[in-house]
Amino acid sequence: MMRTHPLGNDWGIGPMLAAGLTLAHYKSFQDCPSLPTLKKRFNDEMPDYVRYGIHVLVSQNRLGELTLGDSHEYSAEITPFDKEEIDELVLSYLNTFFTRPNLRISYRWNGIYVKHPTEPYFIMRPFPGVTIVTGVGGAGMTLSFGLAENVINENLGKD
Repeated sequence: MMRTHPLGNDWGIGPMLAAGLTLAHYKSFQDCPSLPTLKKRFNDEMPDYVRYGIHVLVSQNRLGELTLGDSHEYSAEITPFDKEEIDELVLSYLNTFFTRPNLRISYRWNGIYVKHPTEPYFIMRPFPGVTIVTGVGGAGMTLSFGLAENVINENLGKD
C-alpha cells in the first residue's frame, strides 16, 4: 500500500477508483460469465500481477492524499518487508487508467492478515464466555460490522 503527498484542495477524484484486475480478485465477481477469459488473459499477459495478487484501487482522504494499492501474497513464509517490485507494478498499472502528474509517495506499508483458507472468517468458542473471531483478512471494511453484530447477537442469545 502507498499514500501520496496531498494533491491540493482544488483537485479531487470523487469516488474510489478500481480497474480490471479487481474483477479477478474479489469473489463477488466470480459468477461473471466472461471472468475465466479475463483471468486467462491476465495470466498470459500479466503473470507478475497474478503472482502478487495485484489489483489497483485509488481513494482520496479529506487531506487530498491518495491511498494506492494493493497486492496479496499468500504463504506461510511472508515477510514484513515491502517489495519495491510490487510497488512499481501497482504504479505502472495505475498509470493505465489514472493520470495525475507529480504523484509523490510519502508512505508505504503492508499488512499481514489472518485469513482462513476456505471461509471468509473464523469463529471459535473454546470455553464458555470466550469467543474468538478472526480472519476477515482484506475484507474487514466490508464484513466486520455485520460480522460483529451477528457474533454479539449470538452471544446474547438473540436471533
